This record gives sequence, C-alpha cells and structure tokens, in this order.
Amino acid sequence: MVRRVVLHVGTMKSGTSFLQTLLFEQKAHLAEAGVLVPGAAWGAQASAVRAILGPPRGRGAWDSLTEEIAEHHGDAVVSMEFLGPINDKAADRVLSSFKGMEVQVVVTARDLNRTLVSMWQETIQNGRSWTWEEYLAGARETAPGGRRGSQDKVTAGGTFWRQQHLARILGDWAGRVGAGNVTLVTVPRPGAAPSTLTDRFARATGLPLDPHLPVARANESLGLASTLVLRDLNAGLAERGFDGGDGQGLRKRMIAKRSLAALAADEPRLGLPVEEWVRRQTDATINRIVALGVGVVGDLADLDPIEVPGVGVEDVSTEDRLRAATVALVEAVSRHPGVRGDRAKRNESASERRRRRAEEA
Repeated sequence: MVRRVVLHVGTMKSGTSFLQTLLFEQKAHLAEAGVLVPGAAWGAQASAVRAILGPPRGRGAWDSLTEEIAEHHGDAVVSMEFLGPINDKAADRVLSSFKGMEVQVVVTARDLNRTLVSMWQETIQNGRSWTWEEYLAGARETAPGGRRGSQDKVTAGGTFWRQQHLARILGDWAGRVGAGNVTLVTVPRPGAAPSTLTDRFARATGLPLDPHLPVARANESLGLASTLVLRDLNAGLAERGFDGGDGQGLRKRMIAKRSLAALAADEPRLGLPVEEWVRRQTDATINRIVALGVGVVGDLADLDPIEVPGVGVEDVSTEDRLRAATVALVEAVSRHPGVRGDRAKRNESASERRRRRAEEA
C-alpha cells in the first residue's frame, strides 16, 4: 500500500505546468526510487481531478487513478491546480480516497503583481472576454485583505481570487490535513538559477527530483497583441451565443498554443507597475501565512510584488494585431473539416493519377 500521497494543488500560474512536465519527464527516474507518478501523462491526472469534482456518475477517471495509487507500495504524487480552491465537500471526497494514507499538501505561489498579468492571459486562453482594464479593476475592487474574500466562477474579481487567495487556500487545506502537512513553495524572483524552483519543490515534497535535467517548455505564454486578438475572438463568439468552453480545443490548443505562441518573441508584453493595493494585499497574505504555521520552502520575501516590464494595451500597434489575427484565421480555416476534406480529396486524386501513369508505363 502507498505510504504517502503528495497533492500539489496549485496555485495557478506558479510554475505548475513546469512542475507537471518535470514530474512526468522524470517518471521513470522517480519510479526507481519507489515514487509513483500515476497516469500515462499529466492529462490523466487532470481528467481524474475534473472527474472527482464533477457528478458522481462520471468519476471513473478518478477511480482508475486512485486504484493505481492504492496498488503501489511507496509514495505517490498528484499535481492539479483545480484542487487548490475546492470546497470542503469536494475535499472530503478527495481525502476519503486516500483513507489510511499520509497526505501532504504542497502549494506553489509567486508574487501577486506578476500573477495578475499572467492570470488575465490565462483566462483569455480559457475563453473569457474581459478586457485587461475590467480584469484588473475586478481584482482590485474585491481584494480580500485579511478577510476570506469572495470567490466565484462568474465575475472577473471572483474568478481571480478563487484561484489566487493564497492565505485562504493554505488555511483551508491546513484545516483539513493539519498545518504540519501543508507546505508553501515560493516561486523564486527573476534572475534565480533555472533549477531553483525544482530544488525547492523537491525539498518540500521529499521527492528525489533531479534539478539539473532539462525540462521541455510548458504552457507557452502569448504576446499582448495575440492576447488582444484572442479576447476579441472570445467576445465575438460570446455575442453569438457560444460560451468559453465551446471550441476550446481549437481556440486554446491550436490557435493560442500552436500558432499565436510562436509570435510571442516579436510582440510587446503587458506591463504592470506595483500599485499600493497590491502591496497591502501582499502584506496581509504574508501575515496570515505566518499565523497559520504552515511550512515554507523558499523565502516569503519572494512574494513581495515585482513590477512587470512591458507596455499598456493602448500601445499595441494595429500592425501587430493584424498579424496575430491573420495567423489565427489561417489556423482556424486550415482546421475546418471542409478544408481538410477538400485537401484529402485533392491528394487522393493526385495519388490516383500517379497510379494510373505507373500502370500505363
């Protein structure tokens, strides 16, 4: 039977994609040390967590994952940021699956200012259509300070703080498994050695990760022009009655990740100076973390807000937007079933013509 289950529960945009890629790239290495990374790929863990958070009839993916863990003799690790803000009923379902096992919860987090910028882009890639100004104002107006704060899946501020109210997430999990079984890992500040986050995560989890092995880049970010084009696309689709989940495979995986991400190096980035409310919120968060008594790997000073270099939305040129829009349009058209079908027919006709010529020869 498994001795210990490590749950890496987020937060979003805190190196989670990097760490998830790292775990599966070192899956064989960890297995040699008796550590199970369940699932053939990280997508299996993501599907399992979505299943346990959903209706009872659709929990087969979670059952498969937990059965694999139960049959293992050693430690196991599950990483999925949807586990961070879950309510008590959902957490009870998760923890009941590991009854009799030691459960350790690890939360990664980085400073609030950088998180604001990256979370807005993530919400756009996930189908939302809030402008940057709307998103930032929503986060500012609902900043919880030392309070529990609001959380929802509808408003800009509610969705941001649902995923990013670090003190609440740490406090909720400490209440479930005990503060001694919860560890915060701070994401290092810019300029730190590339292996720093891996080393910190390894120390927090006790997993024998090799911080010096290369890791494929994960969850590529977009430039500002591409993000604005994607936002306009989402808004246009919403006006026609489509929601954020419709066409997500095409919009996020194909248009955003495959095509628009390739433009990022040549596009301006969104900048954000540190506002006073961000400093106040950070101070309240750090004070609460200290009071909770959870473990910390890294330095709480890493949570001090950092100015994000870049430009404003109004500074993005029409040319950059047009280029991004053209790339998105080409990707969308090339993926349309009718276009792909016509291409297949043409290729088949050419193949048939070559066959006939060969037979005639």
